[in-house]
Amino acid sequence: MLINARIISFLLTLSLALPLNASLPELSSVEPLEFDEAAQRLVARGDARLDFDNTRVQADRITYYQELGLADAEGAVTISRDGNRFLADRMSYDTNESIFSVDLLKTGQWPYYVSGVNAGGTTEDISVEGGTLYYGNPGPFTLSVSADSAQYLRDANEEFVSMDGATFRVGRVPIFYLPGYTHRMSGSPFYFELGGGSDDERGVYLQTTTLFPVTPWLRMGANFDVYSKRGVLAGPTAQYAYDSETQRIVGAISTGYIDDAGDRSDRGVDTFGRPIGTNRGFVEWRQKYDIGERISTTASLSYWADSEVTRDFRENLFDDDQRPDTFAEAVYSGDNWMVSAFGRFQPNQFQLVQERLPEVRLDLLPVPVFDTGAYQKAALSYVQLREDFGRNDPTLTTEGESKRFDFTYRIQRPFALTDWLTVTPLAGARITQYEDQQSSFLAPAVLEDSFSREIYEVGFDLVARAYASYPTVNKTAGVDGLRHIVRPVLRYRYFSDPDDLNEIAAIDRRVFDLERPVLDLSDLRNVDEIPETHLVRLGVENLFQTRAEDYGSRTLASLNFYQDILFEKNTRFDGGDEDTFNATWVELVLNPAPWLKFDLASRFETESLTLEELRTRTTLYSGEIWELGLSTDLLNKRIDQYRVDFIYRLNERYAVLTDVRFDADSGDFTRFRLGLRTRLGSTWELLYAITFREDARRESDVQFDVQIRLAGAD
Repeated sequence: MLINARIISFLLTLSLALPLNASLPELSSVEPLEFDEAAQRLVARGDARLDFDNTRVQADRITYYQELGLADAEGAVTISRDGNRFLADRMSYDTNESIFSVDLLKTGQWPYYVSGVNAGGTTEDISVEGGTLYYGNPGPFTLSVSADSAQYLRDANEEFVSMDGATFRVGRVPIFYLPGYTHRMSGSPFYFELGGGSDDERGVYLQTTTLFPVTPWLRMGANFDVYSKRGVLAGPTAQYAYDSETQRIVGAISTGYIDDAGDRSDRGVDTFGRPIGTNRGFVEWRQKYDIGERISTTASLSYWADSEVTRDFRENLFDDDQRPDTFAEAVYSGDNWMVSAFGRFQPNQFQLVQERLPEVRLDLLPVPVFDTGAYQKAALSYVQLREDFGRNDPTLTTEGESKRFDFTYRIQRPFALTDWLTVTPLAGARITQYEDQQSSFLAPAVLEDSFSREIYEVGFDLVARAYASYPTVNKTAGVDGLRHIVRPVLRYRYFSDPDDLNEIAAIDRRVFDLERPVLDLSDLRNVDEIPETHLVRLGVENLFQTRAEDYGSRTLASLNFYQDILFEKNTRFDGGDEDTFNATWVELVLNPAPWLKFDLASRFETESLTLEELRTRTTLYSGEIWELGLSTDLLNKRIDQYRVDFIYRLNERYAVLTDVRFDADSGDFTRFRLGLRTRLGSTWELLYAITFREDARRESDVQFDVQIRLAGAD
């Protein structure tokens, strides 16, 4: 039998909280108490109650033997503590030996409900006979696991239950059997998700994902899909989580392969315009491994046979990650430094990747410079870079390679001019050495095998601080006092003119990014294309807070303005020249009450007052009844899209969902989805949905699907 961790904690507290011979509990009942002086026995009948240490035992009859240190409750026994309840037909507790026993027990804490014939033991070892764990309230479709005997165990990190002869069921129907099974309280016993539907591209289809426990730290299963027009997709899945005092590892893998029976027009072409073959599949693997407090590793593998395989057969994977990345990193953390090795690889043939094979790096975190009040930080890295267009298209011979040593150093010294104004002068340098350079973009006469570059940075940060407090109270919005913090900032940066960039095999290049540009030289990732920079960034940062109900403060709103003034102008992302007053950024976040949240990020072309970018998200809640979201995404002359999503809960079991997307440039509703979500018992969530699309590149114009998943499973 499996027991929720909170329930187990309650049982242990019960065992520890009954030293009745040391402190006599309060015993009461509707009928007068009976006391047998010779036997030193107290008997309570009729709504009998025994109260001790925030715990209450209620029963038809409670008997307490003072000399023996024994309490015995029988008849509709209810034990309550901290909102938890434990029901039994009878309960006995020996305070001298710290041993308890219960008969016909029932208890639960969502999502677990437990029943058993009897249970007993000590604070460290609890045995249960004839126990059953229900995942959700018992019902005809509830998942459960039962065993003739089970044992609760506890170590320093976690609580878990070991079972002999565990039978897993849906309702009364057995699914599978394990001769031995150990369940950790932190996770659900297994995972199940099923979807089905119909569309023009795949025909009638069924999609399933399952994970079943194999060991206490491993769950395994499969992806298994059937498509009437395309064939069968199948592949193993697994999740694993192991935790001890010295190490912790968490990971998951999901795979699928299909011999696509669709014709060539169904399969279409990939992102490079090449026909997609019949052998299609994917592998998704994620892992994080920590050893002690110093060493951590992270790995991510995304292998797709073509750029559209997850879009065609596993939309949830594609929606989460449309440009898969494959990398691995190991980090050793010292007291004020870190050593890391990072590799990025190109397992897929449909995307261009700047590979790092690998990058080894030493980072010195900001540390004081003796007693000068200054702080310094530095980094030294070596990386072997490669970029090969020919791996995407054999007709292309364009490629680039280099070996790069990169050293950055920065020193800064804050000065408090007043108690509200601080200036921080700073200086830095970035020295880069290139070896074994190759590039098909540059002529061999221009590109030398070895090249050195030096860039120097000077600047300062001027930051002012002020605040005001107001006795504002609004019970509707939960405002208890208002504090406004304002920070005007002025940041000045100058990067010296690097040597001729045409002598570098540029692989780490500038990318399309509309966020506020990074100001610090040591933080730039476009190492091979760092231009001369000379700018001032003016800003005003506002923060509005109120007292939190429990402790501290709660942020109601933040409003930030930034303006970049360029003294050295470079090329814009669209090929035009930058303006002196380059861009104005306005960022707003509102969360004045639990029922309202608003986010806004915008960018203006300052001199023409043209709105170049606007992203907003508004979310309204009405308790647990409905939720409304409105999103906008505007990029001048390129994107002008709007989205409305709405959830309305008809009752505790049914909810209506809608998702509407509109493209203002084309004037079309590009996507409309209408769904009905319901529950089957307390265990399963069902979603019925129909989706309409306009001019979708690969998806069907009309799609109907049904999904069923285990509620609360992960």
